[in-house]
Amino acid sequence: MIDEKRVENIRTYGVHHNTGAQRAKVLFEDLGLAKDRKAEYVILSGCHAPEALPQAFRALKGLFDRFRISYTFLSKETCCGWMPLGQPAVMAKDEAAIAKSKELAQGFILENFKQAEALGAKSVVLFCAACEPTYTNFKKAVNLEVISYSELLERFFAGGKLEGEIDYYAGCYRFRRRITQEPIDVGAARRLLGKIEGLKVHEADNSLCCFVRPHLDGLIHSFKTKEIVTICTGCYNLLRGAIKDRGDYRLKMLPEVVWESLERTGGF
Repeated sequence: MIDEKRVENIRTYGVHHNTGAQRAKVLFEDLGLAKDRKAEYVILSGCHAPEALPQAFRALKGLFDRFRISYTFLSKETCCGWMPLGQPAVMAKDEAAIAKSKELAQGFILENFKQAEALGAKSVVLFCAACEPTYTNFKKAVNLEVISYSELLERFFAGGKLEGEIDYYAGCYRFRRRITQEPIDVGAARRLLGKIEGLKVHEADNSLCCFVRPHLDGLIHSFKTKEIVTICTGCYNLLRGAIKDRGDYRLKMLPEVVWESLERTGGF
């Protein structure tokens, strides 16, 4: 059940699906984000997110620079293995493969922790929601703090202004229940949105799972606006595919909205 070619690719390149060159191009060549330097916060991008969501990382860079956050990315970040190994095992209900994927994930994650410690970091910051539950299982293995990008931004964002309305979908995180028993806290994202003066937020039903087609259709029909915001990288990709032929929806990740609330009002 475990795809050994994917495992070898992760060990060689850090990612499971290619050589990692496109991730490096987006983060370091196109956006000019810091890499492999001493910093308080090591930001872990995830395998697919930089290529799929460059605009979100552009917004993050603006926020990091604005708040003078001591941060760095890793030039070779090791995939946690969830998408290529863990998720297929869970969907197949293959307990042996699930156990093996967790064993592999521990080694991959500890490699990232080792790099973060060598760079003097106090915290590891996760951008990819798919990585979060796996990291939750192993965060006690080191003295590093493990937090989401929403939690990091909440520490520095005092408030902004942005007139309008959005639908906010936090995601259901149903798959994480097969990986960890620790409940997820998505409160930081809602508190961030609450600091944006003039922004009316409609919260979508988080019991609806965008991975389940009937739920996805129901979720889209429940939206009250054409401005959709999410914090989950997986939800973003599924929602993007579902709304592309349904009119003029505008889908964003949370950092884009936080950045706009400063950028449009001269919050510099």
